Amino acid sequence: MNLLKRYFLKNSIRIFSLFLFIVFMVVFTGCAKSELQEIIPSNYAEESHIYETLDKEKASINKEEKNKSEAIYDNQCQDSILAEEELLKYKANELGSVMILMYHQIGDTETEWMRTPQNFKRDLLKLYENDYRLISLLDYINGNMDIDAGKSPVVITFDDATRSQFNYIETNEGVKLDPDCAVAILEDFCSKHPDFGNAVTFYIYYPNPFRQEQYINTKLEFLIRNGYEIGNHTYDHVDLSKISDSDVIMELALHSGKTSEILPGYKVRSLALPYGQYPKDKDLLVQGSYMDYSYINEAVLLVGSNPAPSPFSSDFDYLSIPRIRASETMVENMGIYDWLDYLKKYPDRRYFSDGNINTITAPQELSQKFDKESAKARKVCFY
Repeated sequence: MNLLKRYFLKNSIRIFSLFLFIVFMVVFTGCAKSELQEIIPSNYAEESHIYETLDKEKASINKEEKNKSEAIYDNQCQDSILAEEELLKYKANELGSVMILMYHQIGDTETEWMRTPQNFKRDLLKLYENDYRLISLLDYINGNMDIDAGKSPVVITFDDATRSQFNYIETNEGVKLDPDCAVAILEDFCSKHPDFGNAVTFYIYYPNPFRQEQYINTKLEFLIRNGYEIGNHTYDHVDLSKISDSDVIMELALHSGKTSEILPGYKVRSLALPYGQYPKDKDLLVQGSYMDYSYINEAVLLVGSNPAPSPFSSDFDYLSIPRIRASETMVENMGIYDWLDYLKKYPDRRYFSDGNINTITAPQELSQKFDKESAKARKVCFY
């Protein structure tokens, strides 16, 4: 007992210090816990309020952006003559493919490069019945396809200026148009179907286009007077890949110059490559001059293969415009009726007009294919 008493007295200070430490820790922990309980809810409430405010602001911004987006859509589409249901009905798609048909001769026997008068008439009727409407090549490349809503543009071209394309018959009653030549068939069909159009481009070469020398001037004047176009097919129908740069320029310039001599003021503005062959330097096709003659080409056409892209598409290349062979012989599933059937089966890949030359309309999913520079002053509508 005495030992215990002596031990307690000896260590009383340490025991008292330990007691005070325990009391202090209990009190401090309680206060700290109480203070922490007060601080956490306060900060959490404040933070929640901040995030709630931010969420509201974000929602407001999103709503404003949505309204702004809808306003842009409305502004873009308000000039369209079609309501939304009409856009869907007519399948307006001015980023779709355009058929540019390539013909050569019209004759009694159907061959790879010759179409009979009966088959040419059938082609025109089939195009018309399938809601295709004629436009000129130059209107195509400039995007001036002024046709009714729900209709598709089609471009018809003739290469080589053969007599079967434009032929006069001399009779006792005077000179008359051969009813079986291409021009006569076109004139007759368009007179019966005036909404079809008559803008065909003839790619001629010299020195004797259409093979009736005495009527060269008369024929070219007739074509221009009646809404047709004349295109460059070189002066001598030469393979441009086999001649020098200077001869390429000469061939193109002589053609353009000769045409302007016959038709003062008329400018040849497109070229169909003979044999589909490019010269070594493609840039020579764009413009050039030889002696007193010069030329500028806004379009260069290839030999027949597939439909051409819309002039508003990023795939459009004015130096490389494909055509479709207007034939049913040796076409390897790439002829006129093959593509007519294809575009009928896949109408979403076909150009359908919205009926307004001042707007460009297409489904929203094709917006990435749109070439903004091609719009110029036109309004754009994606739906």
